[in-house]
Amino acid sequence: MLFNEWFATTTDEVGIALFDFYSIGHLCFGIGLFLFWSLFYTIPKKKGRIPIFSLLFVFILTIVCAIIWEVIEHTLFLNLGWKFENRPDSWQNMTTDILLCGVGGLGTWLFAYLTFEKEKSAFAYYTFGIIGFGVWISVFIILRYLTFHNSPII
Repeated sequence: MLFNEWFATTTDEVGIALFDFYSIGHLCFGIGLFLFWSLFYTIPKKKGRIPIFSLLFVFILTIVCAIIWEVIEHTLFLNLGWKFENRPDSWQNMTTDILLCGVGGLGTWLFAYLTFEKEKSAFAYYTFGIIGFGVWISVFIILRYLTFHNSPII
């Protein structure tokens, strides 16, 4: 098929193509990591104190955690047989996974910046994060289903 090196459309291409259904999971992972680490920014900020972490540091932690995750995934999980089809990802796929984690964190950072500079509302920020996380998890489940059933849609 056309663009198979870009988008995995069958289970044989998962982990080899640049984007597969796990790519959406990495986007969710970036949102979740940024939401977690930003607690060290939002809680003090909400109470009128100086934040423990800056949003830039929160973003850097998100990227570092994504890199650590890829290392764990390709060493420990591969050795334990927990990796999908027990094969390592391509370098292109690993890079895309880290970048998508960063994109998830970056989008959440943008919303955090806008929320706290204009409204200073932690409720709106975390509501956005949870809804965004849920929407992307839904997309992940749909793409996973379509890939496993070799759907002609993708």
